[in-house]
Amino acid sequence: MYTHSCSNCAMSDLCLPLGLSKQEVQKLEEIVQTTAVKHVGDKIVRQGDKFDKLYAIKSGMCKAYRFDESGVEYVQSFHLPGEIFGLDAIYAKHYGFSVEALDTTVLCELDYRQLQNLCSEIPALQHQLFNLLSRDLYSSHVNPIEHFDQSAEQKLAGFVHNLLTRFQARGHNSLEMQLPMSRRDIANHLGLAPETISRLLKRFQNNEVLAIDNRIVSVLDVGKLQSLVHCHALEARITRRQVSKAG
Repeated sequence: MYTHSCSNCAMSDLCLPLGLSKQEVQKLEEIVQTTAVKHVGDKIVRQGDKFDKLYAIKSGMCKAYRFDESGVEYVQSFHLPGEIFGLDAIYAKHYGFSVEALDTTVLCELDYRQLQNLCSEIPALQHQLFNLLSRDLYSSHVNPIEHFDQSAEQKLAGFVHNLLTRFQARGHNSLEMQLPMSRRDIANHLGLAPETISRLLKRFQNNEVLAIDNRIVSVLDVGKLQSLVHCHALEARITRRQVSKAG
């Protein structure tokens, strides 16, 4: 078990709303439970389990996934330090996704009923919860709708760029990232074949966009990576306009 302190946590700027007083932070600490360390493959929540807690990641990485009625797995998202998961279960009262640790991970558990009560005392905390809910809705609905016609190359470039941006928001200044998820999981998440991911990663290396050493991915040229995302997006918009005019 880890001794928990919200005020001293490296992820506090991401988890906590700005402007909380020392007393308000102490109240939050009273309802936060820090779990034991989770290891690779450990299940944190299971799809269909009764909802009662939210989870904030202190360190490590997790993946959220679900199985459809036919038993087909879909990888929904990858969670980094400073992110909270379980928000999607508030309405349904049960977890819609299973979540497991991809590497050594430490989590903070927040009892939802206690958090609700605390939000009534601390409006800034309630506002932060609404922000997190809104962000999740945007990520799961707006982005996929906007980019449904992405090429495979654009999807993978966007995925790597998104991870880099999220890591940098957490104070990670290096262009080197450790990605514990498998290529199969990345392919599943992006709706591509694992062979396509391997082929594109090799292309990115040959074009000196990325350097890959097992699970370590280094961005060699951020500009090239961004161009892979935005140039294809421009091509897609031009194609749509041409089709629209032709119709």
